[in-house]
Amino acid sequence: MEVNFTDLKQKDVINIHDGKNMGKVCDLSFTFPENNVLGFTVTGCKGFKFSKQEVFIPIKQVIKIGKDAVLVKLGEDKPDRPPKPPKPPKPNCPPPCPPNNCPPPFNDRRNYDEYE
Repeated sequence: MEVNFTDLKQKDVINIHDGKNMGKVCDLSFTFPENNVLGFTVTGCKGFKFSKQEVFIPIKQVIKIGKDAVLVKLGEDKPDRPPKPPKPPKPNCPPPCPPNNCPPPFNDRRNYDEYE
């Protein structure tokens, strides 16, 4: 597939991991003698129009270049939250009893009928 830089600049860049529009392509990086494309820079608008954030996207992260948008896959390597550590076992737990030989449950509720 052959794409001109002027056509690429007009396309939106969409992250398929979270579905966010990252902005538009503003720059392209490549090596000169080998003519290998390293990636491109995306200028995305965060909040107001005058505060722009630039993000470099390596060419390995590009999934598809369509006629309307460029699909990239970023941010899947890191989980949102760290995994929870396993809970330690409770000390001095009694062994489970057979279903028919279980003692009656301890009733901690008090009867206040005698006070009325």
